[in-house]
Amino acid sequence: SDFDIYFRRHGQDNGIDWRLLAAIGWVESQFRSDVVSWAGARGIMQIMPRTARAHGLELENIEDPNLNIQVAANIIKTLDHILRKRVSDPDERRKFVLAAYNAGIGHILDAIALAEKYHKNPNVWNNNVQEALLMKANPQFYNDSVCRNGYFRGRQTVEYVSNVSHYYSLYCSKIKK
Repeated sequence: SDFDIYFRRHGQDNGIDWRLLAAIGWVESQFRSDVVSWAGARGIMQIMPRTARAHGLELENIEDPNLNIQVAANIIKTLDHILRKRVSDPDERRKFVLAAYNAGIGHILDAIALAEKYHKNPNVWNNNVQEALLMKANPQFYNDSVCRNGYFRGRQTVEYVSNVSHYYSLYCSKIKK
């Protein structure tokens, strides 16, 4: 993309494979810096205004590709750090990080807790935590004492993880690091 220089720079600065950042950018916006989601997320990496402000990015600069990608890389690094304590395998953890980037860390921590409680593997995304995240659409589960963040319709997040993972794998197979 025209933004590979930023993906590379901010990936390197944050210890993230730049191709993962590019895959996120493609799924989020098809590399368009002027995209605004129905929820108000903006820019290539679809950063929410509140999240941008929390990371020191002023709203008038949120669509700047360099700054938008920089904030996204910082968020991903933070999510990876939080989830490293729970998911040791880096390939599995990447899926959890993607889910948290899309849904918010609270819903992913709820899904991990539900997976553990309902005898699923809390360290594996596919068919385990992914399924527990989908359970959060049901009052029986989102009202469970292990859930702190309430209702969540997880289908979009499950698809998001799958889509970004697909493009990341494709980029890895075609583009040298």
